[in-house]
Amino acid sequence: MMSIEELQKAFLDLEFQANRIAKLKGVDPEHLTRFNERSEQVRIQLLQMGLSDALTQSLVELDPIDEKFQAPFTFGRKIINLFTFGFHKKRYLPKKQEAYFRKEVAERSRLFQFAKGQLSID
Repeated sequence: MMSIEELQKAFLDLEFQANRIAKLKGVDPEHLTRFNERSEQVRIQLLQMGLSDALTQSLVELDPIDEKFQAPFTFGRKIINLFTFGFHKKRYLPKKQEAYFRKEVAERSRLFQFAKGQLSID
């Protein structure tokens, strides 16, 4: 169980890591792993605290970031890839993967900012 001070430090750490991931040109797997682990610790702590019903529901629905995410590659994209001799796949998959990671980090960052505000009000 984290104390309030530890939880505030964890929020600050998560905010710093989210900003670092957002500013990097590419998503670093090491930073993503650290962010994912820390966000899971905070999520579990917030679930145990039960601040508000809406926040608790959002935290229950939140799954960890899939660090091995691969974007779906449909049949149409496979045809395009065939005509472009593989260049389409080389550009498409990393862009989709990076977009997924950035979206998930931003979503968690907003959720934890809301939780931090709820904690400050109470």
